[in-house]
Amino acid sequence: MERSVLPAKLMPGAFVGTRIGTCVKWLRGDARPLSSKDLSQAISFARITLVVGLVFLHYGSYPNSKVTPFHGLDVNEHQLATAINSFVLFCFFSVVPLLSLMSGWLFFGFDEKNAASALFERARRRFTSLYLPLVFWNALFFAILFALYRFLPEHALLREINIDFATAARRQYVNAIFGITSQPVGFQFWFVRDLFVTALFSPLLWIAMKRAPLAGVVVLGACWIADFALPIFFRPDVPFFFFLGGLVRTRGVPLEIGREATKILGITYLVLMLLRTLAPYVFDGVGETAEELLLVATRAARLIGALACWGLFQRVALTEVGARVARFGSLAFFLHAVHYPFLEQAKIVLWSFLPAETDVWMLFHYLTSVVVTVAFGVGSGFLLARWWPAAFALMNGGRDPAAARPSDRDRPVAPKLSPRLTDRAPA
Repeated sequence: MERSVLPAKLMPGAFVGTRIGTCVKWLRGDARPLSSKDLSQAISFARITLVVGLVFLHYGSYPNSKVTPFHGLDVNEHQLATAINSFVLFCFFSVVPLLSLMSGWLFFGFDEKNAASALFERARRRFTSLYLPLVFWNALFFAILFALYRFLPEHALLREINIDFATAARRQYVNAIFGITSQPVGFQFWFVRDLFVTALFSPLLWIAMKRAPLAGVVVLGACWIADFALPIFFRPDVPFFFFLGGLVRTRGVPLEIGREATKILGITYLVLMLLRTLAPYVFDGVGETAEELLLVATRAARLIGALACWGLFQRVALTEVGARVARFGSLAFFLHAVHYPFLEQAKIVLWSFLPAETDVWMLFHYLTSVVVTVAFGVGSGFLLARWWPAAFALMNGGRDPAAARPSDRDRPVAPKLSPRLTDRAPA
């Protein structure tokens, strides 16, 4: 009997490739190609904008609220204030996917002929640009918080951090600084730690990209969408989107997203996040299965958000205002590092000045806490870069402190991509 053979265009690989090509064509639309200068400026703009978004996200609950914004608005009290907090938080759920995509795209930008040596060298560099500052910052936080515990053991800040000095054992102390098996005391460094671990496993990702890209996307994507706990990562979204970013780079997928696609993706994402914010009106008490489906849907929407944000950023970054914001890109890592637990302390202090616990004053507290934290992070970074550049370089992961000095404002906003730039993580 003669074996039937599918036409080439109907083979699974060809079918998937055709559909991906159609999506890429639609995404790009009428967008003009990004020059190296434009791309560099867009990346810098995205870095600082996304980290500011993280500050909003890490604000968490209002001091007088019993409901976490990750759940949605509070249907019982302060609906306006909690809805805005939750909506902004859900909108910035696209931060980690986009930063991971950018990291993967930058990481795998090397000549394939020297892949082995390039992978080793780039993984080695991530030790000084990611893990070493992680240890430094968390050791600093640990020392400050432990001193606070010794002298003011009832201080409110100690109730907000992820270590209890009164009961912590040696393992908790080690993780508080090194983040080996659980999040460090500066919990925002979970992302930096996972990026570093992903870089260490980049040879495996590289093999998957070259020999089984579809299988890599399916396996890592399934782990992400199901929130499957991978043994060596705190969260599965970092390796998945890092892998996608590498695929985009190695397959030469265009980075441009057209105006129409950006508009459609952006509106879709905002509507989905609004519905997610209002979900407690419908999903409270409907059962674990329905709530799990809601979590999966929220997780999947983050890919839409990442694409929408990138489409928007590559336009705004090339405006005069965007160019000014992009100049702060070199401070993104520093702001990411310093913003917590400073943000929590700012919340505690500012809440004591609130004249009333109304929705308007709660929103004022929300915005003021974030603005003060961002101003402190950016301002202290500028001062440190100017007066103690060696310390700034260490705390900023070896990133060039000269780029953060006010005296350098007259330099070109977006220099052409260099080999060093293409090997640098975005946060």
